[in-house]
Amino acid sequence: MSDDILFESKNYFYLGNYQSTINEINKKSRQIIEKSLKAESDYFLYRCYIAQGNYDLVLQETKNNRGEDPTIAGLQLLASYLSKPDENRESTLVTITQWISDGVVKFNYHLQVIIATIYFNEQLHDEALQILNNCDHIEGLSMLIQIFLKIDRLDLAQKAYETMKKIIDPDATPALLSLAWINIYNGEEKLKSALSSFEEMTERYGSTPLLLNGQAVCQLGMKRFEKAELLLLDSLDKNPKNSDTIANLINCYINMKKPNEIIQRFINQLKTLSPKHDWTSAVNEAEALFDVSKSRFN
Repeated sequence: MSDDILFESKNYFYLGNYQSTINEINKKSRQIIEKSLKAESDYFLYRCYIAQGNYDLVLQETKNNRGEDPTIAGLQLLASYLSKPDENRESTLVTITQWISDGVVKFNYHLQVIIATIYFNEQLHDEALQILNNCDHIEGLSMLIQIFLKIDRLDLAQKAYETMKKIIDPDATPALLSLAWINIYNGEEKLKSALSSFEEMTERYGSTPLLLNGQAVCQLGMKRFEKAELLLLDSLDKNPKNSDTIANLINCYINMKKPNEIIQRFINQLKTLSPKHDWTSAVNEAEALFDVSKSRFN
């Protein structure tokens, strides 16, 4: 019964519908009585506020936790890190190393996901994989699949997906999302299957930036750029600061041969919003190489 109380909240979270997760937890606050259930709901509640960029709210509401609750301490670390990634990077990584050394992380799967999220953001993929090694929980397996696809290990992503199917129904949202991303990686005919999955989830649960981006990536892969543009503009309306939306829109507009000033405007926006995004890193590297080449002729 306890799991049923948070089922919808978690489902909204997996879909990237963070405000609905918050609303659902607040609506059921009187039913969330057990200590373990309250801890679980607080975890998803604060993860949503962090995803929305409300870092100060999380830090303010959890300030009385002095390390007694490792999960809350992890949420504080994540909020602090994301508020100023460059400034807080070193101290954050030092803290994580200490926690791992102290054995705090080993049996706390929420903390594992938080730390893996930070490592993933820093592109420390090996470290993230070590934290999630042998994990048997849904959110951790979802992250494993994303990381394996990121480092071009489709075989390991599929293996993690098979493990996931033993834990949850293949028709559950995390499993459907994971299979869709695997199908996108496979490309070609699998893109149609992935697109259908994203469309079905959108019809069932409503559109979110995550689902709209999933559909758009499929459309981009099938070279349906006008359809991809409409999906991405819809996603931008829902969250103008979603870095994946902006990155995919840049890719779309390059293929559509949109005016350079429009593309450059979105590139500049992405650099400001997400300096560590893959697209930003690629652009920065290209610009650095261009500057080096140009200097040879000066």
